[in-house]
Amino acid sequence: MSKVIQFIKEVRAEFKNITWPKKETIIQLSIVVISVSAIISIILGGFDYLFVNSIGYLSKLKASPIQQQQIAQPTPMVTLIVTPSNNAKNINNNK
Repeated sequence: MSKVIQFIKEVRAEFKNITWPKKETIIQLSIVVISVSAIISIILGGFDYLFVNSIGYLSKLKASPIQQQQIAQPTPMVTLIVTPSNNAKNINNNK
């Protein structure tokens, strides 16, 4: 227990040796951090906007006939109802 008390006393002594920044310095540095963060977010947002619109434009281009043949037709959706007895019943066929 005496080691813990000695450690706390040493920590207090070291805290007295710290040179803490002044209030004006903290305010200036906070403004710099917020400004740089805002500028970077605007730049990244602009790149995101350009990339999204570029991909959207490219996806609207007409596909070649070979690509159109390779597109699979969607399969019809089947809805199943599960009863408490764990039996499945296909409501599309009413069986």
